[in-house]
Amino acid sequence: MLFVFFSASALAAPTPADTEPPQLNADYNTQNIANHNTIADCGLNESAQQLALLIIQDPQQQRTTLSCHPLLAQAAADKAKVMAQKGMVNHYVGGLGANQRLRMLGYNLPPFYSGAIGNQVEAVAGGYSTAAEVWEAFKASTAHRSHLLGELPFYRQQLHIGVGFHYKWSSPHIEYWTVYIAREAVAEDANVTCYDIGCIPH
Repeated sequence: MLFVFFSASALAAPTPADTEPPQLNADYNTQNIANHNTIADCGLNESAQQLALLIIQDPQQQRTTLSCHPLLAQAAADKAKVMAQKGMVNHYVGGLGANQRLRMLGYNLPPFYSGAIGNQVEAVAGGYSTAAEVWEAFKASTAHRSHLLGELPFYRQQLHIGVGFHYKWSSPHIEYWTVYIAREAVAEDANVTCYDIGCIPH
């Protein structure tokens, strides 16, 4: 018996925290960006690297710096593979929210980023065969575009990127994509106090 799987596209987007980000000092870009400048640090395969370049080099990119981070690239590759194995495109495949996934891997997110099921860092998609196709789909979605292009102040502070791609013909969406854009905690984050209902500066 022959089974034919048709690729169906799907997207899932992050949401910003319910707070204004802290004011970071003028040297934040140079002090807190790891010096990962090779495209191999952005993704573990050519498709992932192509999508990373499209995001970094897009004329509408609002960040002045977006640096490849190998830990995020590995996390993105792992997440894309898990989605392919499960045949699902969502933020909670594997039982963890995106923020918690990065924290467990040792990426030190700011304390006001939400906890176990929170996501202010991850965009995922399935069913797009090329980096150009998935990038156009991301940009057509307001939630994805605001995160990936740094259109909101909250997202504009996120200056690390890692991208994952996994192909599995026998899985419903066939191609699976994950993008992490995030930032690590800095001293200024202590100027924000967080509660279950949100965060306030002080």
